[in-house]
Amino acid sequence: MISIRQVEVVRAVMVARSIGGAAQLLNVSAAAVSRMLRHTEAQIGFDLFARTPGGFVPTADALALMPDLVSIHRSLKRIEDRLTHQETSDIPLRIGSSPGLGQSLIPQALSSMRKTHPDIRFELGSLHVDEVIPMLEFDRYDFALTIYELEDPRIETTRIAEAPLVCLMAEDHPLSGAESVTLEEVAKFPMIGYGTHAFQQRMIDGMFRERGLTPDYRARCRLMNTACALVQEEIGLTLLDQFTIFGRIPAGTRVAFLDIDYRFPLNVLTFKDAPLSRLSGAFLAEVKHVLSGKV
Repeated sequence: MISIRQVEVVRAVMVARSIGGAAQLLNVSAAAVSRMLRHTEAQIGFDLFARTPGGFVPTADALALMPDLVSIHRSLKRIEDRLTHQETSDIPLRIGSSPGLGQSLIPQALSSMRKTHPDIRFELGSLHVDEVIPMLEFDRYDFALTIYELEDPRIETTRIAEAPLVCLMAEDHPLSGAESVTLEEVAKFPMIGYGTHAFQQRMIDGMFRERGLTPDYRARCRLMNTACALVQEEIGLTLLDQFTIFGRIPAGTRVAFLDIDYRFPLNVLTFKDAPLSRLSGAFLAEVKHVLSGKV
């Protein structure tokens, strides 16, 4: 008979498709996950995963176990919640978010929410695109707030707001002081871009191509927050969503709107069979309130 811990390890590897990803979901070392998986496969007498260059792919035998693994995991989660939070009717709020939102909009909404929920307890995690589905499926977060969309039949996407693309520059930049700028003006100056495969970079590159422009990228980075820091050091200007700097324009910088009809979505991502809690609904209402009339 396999243990509850073995069940959790098998499910984590199925969700993450890697030992490292499973270890992150379980908050243990990769070595511990690897040892437990090897022990489980030896115990049952067959492999649960095919080890491929693209990751750990569940075998047909493993996939047949998935409904039971999900059921066991959810039962354990309910028990854990009741034991850990027996003194309150509210399960703590667990928010996953795009990195930029976790340093701008979300902290402001949480601060505002404390006026009506002074004892609120929460967890806030920064998620990259490839981490959202595993973290939601493994129930590490109640929902994710993102500026991107995911095409997955298991995911429910609800758009709650939109914000424009803006240009961030140092306060002594030649374009500083303008309320709005054109892509033609932006392309004349050194820029800070993002990874070539990042969704926002592909979108920005497409806009420049449509106007026959070639931006001069002096630096590239993964996160918009990093780009903001580089702008502060006068390395170049950058284009980013207004959500990332909502209410907190970096010191020593200025913002200008762009002559582009494009708006970033603010999406709530959830698993279709995991309805939001009352506390989650109250928080999202607070997000909308903080944003109202300002984007």
